[in-house]
Amino acid sequence: MMKNYYRLASEVDATCGVILEELEKEKLRGETLVIFTTDNGYFHGEHGLADKWYPYQESIRVPLIVDDPRMNDGARGKVNEAMTLNVDLAPTILAAADTRPPSGMQGQDISPLYLADNPPSWRIDYFYEHATIRNVKFIPSSQALVAKDWKYILWPDFGTEQLFDLTNDPEEERDLVHDPEQAPRLAEMRARFLELRKQAK
Repeated sequence: MMKNYYRLASEVDATCGVILEELEKEKLRGETLVIFTTDNGYFHGEHGLADKWYPYQESIRVPLIVDDPRMNDGARGKVNEAMTLNVDLAPTILAAADTRPPSGMQGQDISPLYLADNPPSWRIDYFYEHATIRNVKFIPSSQALVAKDWKYILWPDFGTEQLFDLTNDPEEERDLVHDPEQAPRLAEMRARFLELRKQAK
């Protein structure tokens, strides 16, 4: 499985190179917004898991590389830690095409994060959810509140919660949901989780 995964990644990488070379050849590279990303991360045995589906960092963190011809040289090659989501891609592409997104479209244009002299205030957390696939014994549903430093996970089919300190435990190996010292944080995370889940419906 892993061999096939890496073969696929290598082929995607090579194909992207072909596309960029063609843009250069057609003299379109300097006026083309290029976004490299993917739909999900992939477990390589972390947490005893393979594939994707679950709200741990290995599965929900994805690459995002933007090459925007409007970007100044000082912004190129920089890493921005702002919390972007896949729902931001459509508004970003539409804005680059000088087109307004339809009302009700989720997400935000991310280009001000790298084009503006003073980047705007940005999201500090988000609601995550994944539905049950086939049945709960195959892929159970999961929901989460993801912040920069903390994560709250709910497994609705089982009524099970988890709480992780992403700063001190980035690999999510120490569940703090039953730690009495974290009770105030857990209550805060639960409340914010319910607020964002309600907004998502």
